[in-house]
Amino acid sequence: MSIEQAQVQQALDIFGDGTRLDILGENADLLRYAESEITAQHSERRLRVRVRINRNGRSVAGSLETLEPSAVQDLADRLTAALAELPSGPVQEAAPAADHSAPTPVIPASESVLESDPAVRHRWFATVRAGLDPSAKLGGAIRYEVLDRVVADSAGLFRAETLTKASIQAIAKQDGKSASVRLMHRDADQIPVEEIPGRLREALRPLPVAEAHHGTCPVLLKPQAANALIATYGYAVLGANAYATGRSAVSGRLGEKVASELITLVDDGCDPDGLPSGFDAEGNVRRRTPLISNGVLTGVVSDRRRAGLTGGVPTGHAVPDGWRFGGDPVPSHLLLEAGESTDDELLAGVGSGLVVNRLDYLRVLHPKETLVTGTTRDATYWAEDGKLVGWHPQVRFTFRMDDVMNAVLGVGSVRERCDQTFMESVVVPSLLIDAGPLVLP
Repeated sequence: MSIEQAQVQQALDIFGDGTRLDILGENADLLRYAESEITAQHSERRLRVRVRINRNGRSVAGSLETLEPSAVQDLADRLTAALAELPSGPVQEAAPAADHSAPTPVIPASESVLESDPAVRHRWFATVRAGLDPSAKLGGAIRYEVLDRVVADSAGLFRAETLTKASIQAIAKQDGKSASVRLMHRDADQIPVEEIPGRLREALRPLPVAEAHHGTCPVLLKPQAANALIATYGYAVLGANAYATGRSAVSGRLGEKVASELITLVDDGCDPDGLPSGFDAEGNVRRRTPLISNGVLTGVVSDRRRAGLTGGVPTGHAVPDGWRFGGDPVPSHLLLEAGESTDDELLAGVGSGLVVNRLDYLRVLHPKETLVTGTTRDATYWAEDGKLVGWHPQVRFTFRMDDVMNAVLGVGSVRERCDQTFMESVVVPSLLIDAGPLVLP
């Protein structure tokens, strides 16, 4: 699916002055499997056009799934009528105009995904299945995506990019236990599928089931678990609007210590260690934004409306109109700096404690207090004297993220590329958390 500039310009002409279009063409090819058998193969095609019109201090928005002129004209008529019916009120200060002069970062699309060869996805599945013990059952999905993005406005802005992404999730179950691996990259050829069976076999190690621990203990969050923590913390805490309105736990604390000195966190949409993209839903170029440096709050991410908090220039973190996760700017490409600790050193640091490979269903209960709830999932272990001695029953945690961020004792030297439904990429190492913030009920 390609989005022609002529089509976009025609739609802008129909909608008229003050219009911004945020267009996403999604092309996805999916292979699903369960119980070590392929269960579904299908393709998804979708075009989503978000429209925002600002005129005379009034604003309306709408959406459609085509750029066909008659459909565009119908929506334009309805939005124009809605504008006319809006009551006049005090004219609010306009957000800064888009910077048309800033060049669009070039994110190369990968031929390995553009070609989308079904045989490759079959080989991936067969490679993982063949590398597991015959008694293990494999489930999960392989997905290839091509995203055509355009943001354009009636003042002459036109930004376009084609993003590719390949991902594989493999969940192995054996003897009532489960382990999972998830890998993704803009280039399918860069995904080390051959490493997945070994990682799953190691995670499904034959250990006894340990008795559930209650109370406090050190906790080692492996990268997929640290991913959920860092992504949710960034979403809840590090946006400029939450900061400016006092809804963030770090409001008013720029330049102050907000986390362990071992934590250095940036947002960088062009870093190849993540899943790069060039611009946000307003057409702002994504800018590398330091957020926390050795535990000290150094910045937040912004859109045009909150650019005053970031030197008058938006950092490229506007979210789409009608986004189901809210309308405030939030981080999109988080990278947590690696530390110096090996996996063995982190495990030794646990002593007697919990090793968590994945956190799931992490939900924010109170953003200002950073209070969240979530559960462990897949390969949760109990360690004694720095050695894994048993599988620990799954645990539901309720904790404050800022307490955990301040209790980091060790940071792993190896990072993994992860993602979230509300964030394009998160690159994180393992984190060793001191006893206290995470209480096992």
